[in-house]
Amino acid sequence: MANRFTDPRPQFLDSTPGVYAGAGLFFYVTGTTTKTDTYSDAALTAENTNPVVLDSAGRLPNDVFLDPNVTYKVVLAAAGYSDPPSAA
Repeated sequence: MANRFTDPRPQFLDSTPGVYAGAGLFFYVTGTTTKTDTYSDAALTAENTNPVVLDSAGRLPNDVFLDPNVTYKVVLAAAGYSDPPSAA
C-alpha cells in the first residue's frame, strides 16, 4: 500500500512567512540527485510531475503518494530553481 506524503493539503510558507507560490517539491532517491516518481493516487498509477509545483496559495495541487519501496529525499525550492536545486 502507498504512503501519503504528509497532510493532504499542507501550506508551504517561506521565512517571512509569505506563501511559497509556484515553489517546487523535488523528490529524489535518498542520498542522490536521481529523481523518483510520486503519485496522485494510492494505487500508484497516476504519476505527478517532478517537481510538484505548489499553487498560488502555496499548497500541493493534488495528493502526493509515495512508493513504499523507495526511500525519498524531498527538496523544497523557490520558483525558478534549476534541477537539482542548489539545496539538493
